[in-house]
Amino acid sequence: MTEPTALGTTLPTTLPAPLVLEPLDFEHIYTAVRADLLARAPELQGVLTLESEPLTKLLQAFAYRELLYRARLNDAMRSFLLAYASGSDLDHKGQFYGCPRMTGEGDDRYRVRIGLRIRALAGNGTKEAYEEMAMATSLDIRDAVAVQVRPGYVQILIWPQPHAADPEALRTAVAEQVNSPRGRPLGVSVSVQLAKPRPIDVHAHIWRTAAAPLDLAQRLTTRLQTALSGHAKLGGNVARSWITAQLHTDGVAAVRFVGDTEPAESTPLASNEFPVPGVVRLIDKGVQA
Repeated sequence: MTEPTALGTTLPTTLPAPLVLEPLDFEHIYTAVRADLLARAPELQGVLTLESEPLTKLLQAFAYRELLYRARLNDAMRSFLLAYASGSDLDHKGQFYGCPRMTGEGDDRYRVRIGLRIRALAGNGTKEAYEEMAMATSLDIRDAVAVQVRPGYVQILIWPQPHAADPEALRTAVAEQVNSPRGRPLGVSVSVQLAKPRPIDVHAHIWRTAAAPLDLAQRLTTRLQTALSGHAKLGGNVARSWITAQLHTDGVAAVRFVGDTEPAESTPLASNEFPVPGVVRLIDKGVQA
């Protein structure tokens, strides 16, 4: 994926493939059509053992065309499912729910916003209604989370994209949107705040394998920073085990953290916090003996 998908409300990307999708297996299809032909004409058994036989080539061509047909049917069925639809298929799905694509909006972000829109239809003032309204204000908003801090009072936390030129202007625009006459129920106060970064410090010793590059520690630092950016979301938790998994890649023989706080075993985040790399110190201890 090219866009971050750490939005407050995400789609279940770990769902198994839908049963409606046909498995694509050329050999299975070829075996089936060959068996069907032999059931109708058993006398062809000897002929069909020859790869050079024109009838064998014809069966192979038929099986391949059926494979392409099944693939096309699979694509058509995926287009009906929000988790798989893309491009203009996703545009039509969004239009059905009154959620048109914003100019320049990629499929990943748009797909999540459609999911929020569907949940928002349950009734005005739902959590998802506020979040979708905030995200629809600008593509410069990476994520939005609505929380009820007390009865009758809603706070929306927005997380600007790193390239956003004026986060405060974004906050003002969202506040105007959600406080418009159609934006909130009567009798409910709504405020908008900017989310805050929560630095995650990492201090670890790294042992290399014999074949690992000498600049492995620097590569791991870059990898960790990129992974954390993609993993980040408002609220949630950053586990030490997740950071270990990001560091223990090819070329790494061992990872040992220095102390118990960099990082902590678990770093819970408040609803208005998102994780960012703090002080990252990866010490190259050489090749493990």
